Amino acid sequence: MIRTLITLLALLLAAPAAFAEVTLPSVFGDHMVLQRDKEVRIWGKAEPGEMVTVQCSPGPGNTVGDPFVDKKSTKADPNGNWEVRLTSHGAGGGSWLLKISGSKTPKPIQIKDVLFGEVWVASGQSNMSWTVANSNNAKEEIANSANDQIRMWTAERTVKTEPAFDVKGSWAVASPKTTGNFSAVAYFYARKLQEELDVPIGILHSSWGGTPIEAWTSRGKLDTIDWAKPILKRYDAAVKAFPKAKAEHDKAMKRWLDTRNGPRNSGEKAGYAKPGFDDSKWKAMELPQQWEKAGLPNKDGVVWFRKTVDVPQGWAGQQLKLSLGPIDDGDTTYVNAAKVGEMVAYAGNWNKPRNYTVPAKLVKEGRLTIAVRVIDLAGDGGIWGKPDELTLSRADAQGEPLSLAGEWKYLLAQELNAKNRPTRQPATPYGPEHPHSPAGLFNGMLAPIVPYTIRGAIWYQGEHNAPRAQQYGKLFPGMIEDWRKRWGQGDFPFLFVQLANYRQPTDKVVDTDWAHMRDAQLKTLRDVKNTGMAVTIDIGEANDIHPRNKQDVGKRLARWALADTYDKKDVVKSGPSLPLDDRPYRLDVFGNKKPKHKQIGILFETFGSKLAIRGNEKELQGFAIAGKDKRFFHAQAVIDGDSTVWVWSDKVKDPVFIRYAWEDNPDEANLVNQEGLPASPFRTDSFKGPTDGRW
Repeated sequence: MIRTLITLLALLLAAPAAFAEVTLPSVFGDHMVLQRDKEVRIWGKAEPGEMVTVQCSPGPGNTVGDPFVDKKSTKADPNGNWEVRLTSHGAGGGSWLLKISGSKTPKPIQIKDVLFGEVWVASGQSNMSWTVANSNNAKEEIANSANDQIRMWTAERTVKTEPAFDVKGSWAVASPKTTGNFSAVAYFYARKLQEELDVPIGILHSSWGGTPIEAWTSRGKLDTIDWAKPILKRYDAAVKAFPKAKAEHDKAMKRWLDTRNGPRNSGEKAGYAKPGFDDSKWKAMELPQQWEKAGLPNKDGVVWFRKTVDVPQGWAGQQLKLSLGPIDDGDTTYVNAAKVGEMVAYAGNWNKPRNYTVPAKLVKEGRLTIAVRVIDLAGDGGIWGKPDELTLSRADAQGEPLSLAGEWKYLLAQELNAKNRPTRQPATPYGPEHPHSPAGLFNGMLAPIVPYTIRGAIWYQGEHNAPRAQQYGKLFPGMIEDWRKRWGQGDFPFLFVQLANYRQPTDKVVDTDWAHMRDAQLKTLRDVKNTGMAVTIDIGEANDIHPRNKQDVGKRLARWALADTYDKKDVVKSGPSLPLDDRPYRLDVFGNKKPKHKQIGILFETFGSKLAIRGNEKELQGFAIAGKDKRFFHAQAVIDGDSTVWVWSDKVKDPVFIRYAWEDNPDEANLVNQEGLPASPFRTDSFKGPTDGRW
């Protein structure tokens, strides 16, 4: 017994430390862009006390002849963390090589094809996630996208309860092979900057569709915002109740899936999982990828996948490991018609890798059929991980794994939509892995890149929070402050997109949540320094919350950056807006015999341009005014000079308040500047709105 303990102790002492080799987060990789003209932060993990050296030098193929070489060393702290700051370097100079070595690490890490340029973070919800492939003129945009001066790193969607060290992600150079999967807003923004600045542009893209702003804000910051306390209270209570709620949900979901009220597994009875089933009429899909990008756009429901492979020599009678990577949302997986594993369709399972054991009795010489029944309840769906995650291998790790990436046969067995969804599936319980969790996405998708040296950030989000617009007006400035403090790079530029026009227009004077959300965004522009806002009320779509025109969104964000961040004097950064300094709204009322009632005027900030009416339209539209009774009526309006608009209505004798473009879809609002950029919706009152008091 003593001898055994001594042997175990010796093995423990000889075991490598937790960070035996130098490691880096994924944001440092081949083809990355480093911020020019600033000290560049490089960090990672190593064995505590290990000396780490980072060297930047001209890389292979660097023909510019820049002799710049920088070398910095540091010692990993007791927790294994280390960081160095490389000397600032200008843009250009060809490609560079980073070499990271440790005193106890046998082989240094090499990062190739590194450029110095401008680096921006791009984040938000679905309109930031929206890809080039799903945008206007996608085929031509992708075909003409080759540009090694534009690069994008994209974070894998991940929820964490604590700030993470790393998140899966990789850099890609813009090309016809990669650009289709780029964030469209971020890509068109980067393209415009690259055209104007003639330097490399790097984008750190971290977004997730349908997510609220509180998920992108740290818990430490949320705890200091009174308006966030109800959110945190609900979340903490839900997390406490989650284990029981999750168990009940899974039981209910299985019942729903297996009864007449849900998408029943009729495919199993039809033989879809059997080796001899005739799938010749099924279509083909390259896996892994989300099926929305491969022939099933905007489809929720049940899709069967089949693939038949040859059993390698020596595998017959052996237990196998079937790896399918993550599947969105749920799956039932078969091998030679026998069920080998399943994971219930639950929002928290969409990104969990599937690893199933194939019993030895199912593995015979000849061919083997794999069938996967995938259920997607909302959003993207399918077998969507990375090619190297899709494999079949021996459980004893003997021999090379068999890749399952490539062509699979598929059949849309049942579509779920508003018309044919049998009954509403059981509600997903709210837990710590839910993407709406306060700070969950900050921890999982932003914290790992926060120290990265950047120029600024672009943001497209707000649709999810529109029903709580008043609260958003407090959370949004708080999030910006939070990011700036944690990045530790001063009040960097923060540019965002005001919500586009959406839903059906109306002839009535209305008061809506989207109008108040745009107002909350406008106030953030006024109140938070070094921010910019792209107005998009003219390029949305009434029937789609995801407008396809992402080109103009990117360009309008770029106008703010070019004018303010890069000091381009000839760039008009925005359409007309209310004055952005501390002056109150200018409201002057003048008596006038024509029209018979008084006019009310407002002075606009025009950013060096002049007021105009959109297109060839003759009359200004989109204004409404009210008197002290707070009753708003549609109004007539005229432009006076370069920057003033006078408004009146025969129904309002003594006007006091003005609203402009104050509805979900203000498609008729036509005040622009000479560049055709639209004026922001606004109001001069502070009346209670439909979202006030919503927490």
